Amino acid sequence: MPTTFRLDPRGVLPLHAELYLLAHDDDTSNLLINQQSLEFGLAGALLLELAFKEYVAVGYHYDDFRRQWQRQPGRLTLCQSGPTANTLWDAALTTVEQVTRTHRDADQLRAVLRSFAAADLYERVRAALVTVGLLQRTTRRRLAGLVKTETHLPVHYGFAVRARAHIRDAVAHYAETARYRPTPPGDECAALCGLVAALELADFLYDAMPVRDLNPWLEHVADNSDNQAISAVVRAVDAGRGDLAVAAMH
Repeated sequence: MPTTFRLDPRGVLPLHAELYLLAHDDDTSNLLINQQSLEFGLAGALLLELAFKEYVAVGYHYDDFRRQWQRQPGRLTLCQSGPTANTLWDAALTTVEQVTRTHRDADQLRAVLRSFAAADLYERVRAALVTVGLLQRTTRRRLAGLVKTETHLPVHYGFAVRARAHIRDAVAHYAETARYRPTPPGDECAALCGLVAALELADFLYDAMPVRDLNPWLEHVADNSDNQAISAVVRAVDAGRGDLAVAAMH
């Protein structure tokens, strides 16, 4: 079943779509970071989208005996089952259901990210963005036209520009002391800031603030959100990237 999401030039893209765009060069569509790292980030973005829509509770377990929610970092609880009319969300929900059924410890969050990221997530997200019209397939010729390569370019650079502007406004809300500061960022923008920091994409935001100063502010935006799922998922994504680095050394 295809996703029901369609582009709205005046609207905000889903979290995973904005993260995908920021992880690619605007002009060439080349990846700016390791693909496996981005897959962890995309898995985190999609899980957070489910949390924002109350399909999944992050960091909580429901005690059936006491009939109450208990805070348990690292745990996940499936609150609603699919279908969601969004193939990526459905796949994420299936992964959550499988992992929570087989893992009873506090490692459920990281296990979901590992499992979902490993399931060709990069290609699946890219295909979904082509389907909704955010990306377009383009064939390029290299070596005097002898070699053809296929790339996926955004239909308009403005989507990535707007995502960067939202991030700048989110940082400015906390970093600036002027009387008329930007409004506080919403959950999706705070999550995007945290994921950009975790994936080390701040270098590519083209912000006037030095990266050594910008990264802590991005983390600050995510950590100061009222939605605790954001900081939990961002930390899990960061830990997942660390696991990849350790694995690559062996």
